[in-house]
Amino acid sequence: MTLLLWQFVWLPLLLFVLYPLAIQYERGGWWRWLFWLYYPAGLLDVYLNYTTLALYTWDFPVRGEWTFSTRLKRLQFYPGWRGAVARVIRDYLNFWQKGHV
Repeated sequence: MTLLLWQFVWLPLLLFVLYPLAIQYERGGWWRWLFWLYYPAGLLDVYLNYTTLALYTWDFPVRGEWTFSTRLKRLQFYPGWRGAVARVIRDYLNFWQKGHV
């Protein structure tokens, strides 16, 4: 039960919190001190993209969609609830880095 709680609740929330911090590394300047978050957040993104986030969206990555952000470029155009959820997540990601998705 604890493993499922981590897999389906805590790890996606951790990615949700880590993304705004980790992506700031790309801005340069004094933001570079956040580089230590960049690669662990990226690995978590890839892992969750193929596991938990695939089940949440009931859509599995196709060739070349390593990260969830890459998959959102396709998902945002889906009709129904998948597209609506993808657009909300896209707006959140783009808030922290303009034009990310």
